[in-house]
Amino acid sequence: MKNRLKELRKEKDLTLDEIQNQTGIKRGTYSNYENGITEPKIDTWQKLANFFEVPTEYLIGITNDRVTLTVNDLNPAEEDAYKRITAMLSEDYPKGSISKNKIGRLLADEGLWEE
Repeated sequence: MKNRLKELRKEKDLTLDEIQNQTGIKRGTYSNYENGITEPKIDTWQKLANFFEVPTEYLIGITNDRVTLTVNDLNPAEEDAYKRITAMLSEDYPKGSISKNKIGRLLADEGLWEE
């Protein structure tokens, strides 16, 4: 899976030196991240996602969605469904026993509710 670091850097018309100056990540290290030679730690992924104003999952290449979705983006029926699902998952499964992220991605990929 290819990350989007180089794509976003070019999109913002930034050099490796500018990335270093603005993020504190050394240009060589950043170049290695871009080229997949080394992987950033999760806190560095988050720092870069914040810098580029995209979700971490987009930056890493897991999703094509550049916008972070929040509860505020839901209509009342969607918010109700969200609250019911999260309450059920929290009540029925011990904390840490399931990945809500995996379940959410599977539901999205399943196409149960085509828009």
